[in-house]
Amino acid sequence: MIATFFRNLFRDLVRQPLRTALTLSGVVWGTFSVVLLLAFGDSVSKAQIKRFHGMGQGIVLVFPSRTTLPWQGFLRGKAVRITPEEVEAIPDKVPGIELISPEFVGSRLISYGRAEFRNTVRGVNPQFERMRNTIAEKGRFIDPEDMAARKRVCFIGDVLATDLFGTDEPVGKAVFIDGVPFTVIGVMRTKLQNSNYNGQRDERCAFIPWTTYASLYGTKFVSNIIFRPLELTRSKAVTEDVKVHLSKLIGFSPADPDALGIWDTLDFEKQFTTFFLAFTIFLGVIGSFTLLVGGVGVASIMRVVVDERTREIGVKLAVGARRRTILWQFFSESLALMAIGGLAGFGLAAGVLTAVKVFSQRASGDMTFATFIGIPVLNPLVVVSTVLILIAIGVISGIIPARTAASTDPIEALRK
Repeated sequence: MIATFFRNLFRDLVRQPLRTALTLSGVVWGTFSVVLLLAFGDSVSKAQIKRFHGMGQGIVLVFPSRTTLPWQGFLRGKAVRITPEEVEAIPDKVPGIELISPEFVGSRLISYGRAEFRNTVRGVNPQFERMRNTIAEKGRFIDPEDMAARKRVCFIGDVLATDLFGTDEPVGKAVFIDGVPFTVIGVMRTKLQNSNYNGQRDERCAFIPWTTYASLYGTKFVSNIIFRPLELTRSKAVTEDVKVHLSKLIGFSPADPDALGIWDTLDFEKQFTTFFLAFTIFLGVIGSFTLLVGGVGVASIMRVVVDERTREIGVKLAVGARRRTILWQFFSESLALMAIGGLAGFGLAAGVLTAVKVFSQRASGDMTFATFIGIPVLNPLVVVSTVLILIAIGVISGIIPARTAASTDPIEALRK
């Protein structure tokens, strides 16, 4: 029976080779489009999330501002000022904080030899490294000894290191920040980063102990606070506890919406993820319409095949064949056509994705194709999504001609 099925299918395919080629080309191109668009959407989403994580994962930023509500005798408009010592004492009062750092931020003149740049200098503590992924490629980050001794040491971004030193080794050399010598203790590992706050991206920054920053510039109050909750699922609760604690400490209403500017990057990441999920689904829908055209072609050719084999259907029904058998026969042939076209489309898409991967891996630099849209691959999500779309369109395009064949009147069929 299986041999007969494939014999009939092969006969129908070769009987009109041009018609068969045109029909299959629609399915091949539709499958190719769905695979590429889904893979492209998935890779763009992952690449952008990875670049966003370059700033830090699960961190919360708190920016002191001014009050907009009167509170216990204080008029609105009071400046909220927080010292770094008060920031580092927060975990003692607010449970659930894994890492926390005060941060001073300023635009400073950094020079080495004749090279001179006005870049961002950040005064932070050692916990900053893990929160902001400022991992050392050479040397080390700031440590507790640097903090305690208020050492004039700095950790610099990879681009700043290249700008200042070119191909020379930066670690151990002295740079001048606003004319004050600092020893370079480390250089940041190159990372992807598509967002930031208060100043330049980390690749162009210099990081120094906040104790040194405060002593050098006489700054008493932090530019912002950065912390990471112990459990990311409790980020909102911990943030609210921090706000309540600071309101009691500094003296402002905990209900004041503007006393502290808060950026919970986890909220932003959820919106980011939702947006790119919708973007990928949109691309999948666009590809599905292309595949639907191929499905319409399959339905059309199967209607023609039913007309051509009307007499054969009549004979089968006349000798006792069940209508369900006729329906299944033509339905299976429709699915087989979709499967043949689908496999060819998968193969073509896999070849293109492999070529893109090879091209991306050979490219170098920060402005590469892969940096922005990632490397589209034929991952399980793309395969499963495409197969489900193929099955759905295959069923729709196959059931209509199959029902037509199964409902054929054997007497009328034999008269033709």
